[in-house]
Amino acid sequence: MTNLDLFKQDFVLSIRPEYATRIVDGLKKVELRRRFPYGTATDAKLFIYATAVPIQAVLGYATIHEVRRLSVDEIWHQYHDVAYIDKPAFDEYYGDLGEGYVLVLREPIKLKTPVPLEELKAKLKFTPPQSFTYADDAFRKIIYGN
Repeated sequence: MTNLDLFKQDFVLSIRPEYATRIVDGLKKVELRRRFPYGTATDAKLFIYATAVPIQAVLGYATIHEVRRLSVDEIWHQYHDVAYIDKPAFDEYYGDLGEGYVLVLREPIKLKTPVPLEELKAKLKFTPPQSFTYADDAFRKIIYGN
């Protein structure tokens, strides 16, 4: 980690466990989002928080290669094979939106020991985000220390 890494806008995303585990295992190459800060995330770290019991922990992270804003139809056409989502779930997720965001990921890292929610709450007063939040230096130090 360089000094520049400490000043990047990195993200913490709440992701359902079935998708979160596939990202850190290197299988799921993209994360789909209804909204995301477009154009600001290239080369940022994306910390993967698995939301549901019994996991509720940061499992790892990946680097955001790029964020693409596309029509929902184009997202399905280009990315359905690497998003690990079926068409009914995809349609339900995007609902009546015309556009969405694709976070193209690279270099996934799976933590040897996931960082549980209880530890994040105790050390940082962390509350899992509904969608995403920004990772600060204290958050990064806990994750990189594992």
